[in-house]
Amino acid sequence: MADRPEGTVAMPVREACEWADVIIVATPGPHEDAGIQALAASFGAGAEEKVVLDTTNPLTPFKDGLEVRWGQDKSAGEVLSEALPGSFVFKAFNTIGVEHMSRGDGRLIQGEQLSMAFAGPDDEDKNGVAAEIISRVGFKPVRISPSRTLTRIRARILKPRAKTLS
Repeated sequence: MADRPEGTVAMPVREACEWADVIIVATPGPHEDAGIQALAASFGAGAEEKVVLDTTNPLTPFKDGLEVRWGQDKSAGEVLSEALPGSFVFKAFNTIGVEHMSRGDGRLIQGEQLSMAFAGPDDEDKNGVAAEIISRVGFKPVRISPSRTLTRIRARILKPRAKTLS
């Protein structure tokens, strides 16, 4: 913590959620509903009415390679949304490789700004907040709605990749 950037403050999760304008979930993704619900509960009442950007992918190493939340009725993002009914949960920053996160200008690929898909509730103001954060990071925000659509797209991309990464 001694080398943290000037102006940053460390605080408990609940306190940070009360203080923040936007909550970014950037932790290893819980795989079971109970874990996702516990994560949501850790935010406390401070998450009410806030934009929550869920960057997680519930991938986990298994003996046969990486596996996603297959065979579940709902995606992890849908479970998180239900656990935070007073919040505006968006999936974002989880469809592009880590090597491109600091290079939204696309210099590693084609030299053009990269698009970042995001999905969430149909609230124009809150969509604007999510899009602004994506834009400030350097990506071109592309809204896909609803969240389950992004989950299905990601599932089609990740399922073959998970098998090849084993």
